[in-house]
Amino acid sequence: MNKYILMLGIAAVALGRYAAYAGNTATMTVTATIAHDVSLSVTQDIDLGTITINPADADNDGWIYYNLDGTVKSKSDPITAAPNATLGTFTANIANPSACDGSSNTCGGLMVPTIGGIFGGSHTSCRFVIEYGTLNEFRVVPTDCDFVAGEALAGTHTQTITISYTAS
Repeated sequence: MNKYILMLGIAAVALGRYAAYAGNTATMTVTATIAHDVSLSVTQDIDLGTITINPADADNDGWIYYNLDGTVKSKSDPITAAPNATLGTFTANIANPSACDGSSNTCGGLMVPTIGGIFGGSHTSCRFVIEYGTLNEFRVVPTDCDFVAGEALAGTHTQTITISYTAS
């Protein structure tokens, strides 16, 4: 009987030590960041050419609408001449490039912003869309440019737009 009591005592001490070790734990947070390498690279800048405004009609607002190939679709009266635009092109590796159909300024995480103040005035702007070309090439297409009366300043105007990618 003493052997059984001794064995029970040893078992109780061993179980107590296990319980003490089991209660001595810690947690750790694991963090990982996944970056998508889309390898954005501009291959051609956008050129809207020389836009001519009639100074006698400069009190009226004006606009130019473009087709997806950069040809002028229509223009308002103050604009006497507007050449076809040279489209901007870039390459990018995104998951579903064919979803870029030229109907939006965002596509597959890519985004091209509207440019404000492009022609010198604070109320002049151009909007752009992204259209898929072939393989991993995309076009940045102007859809329309707006001029507020008296704000389109004569001269050469250059601005930078940033094409960005945000993983979705």
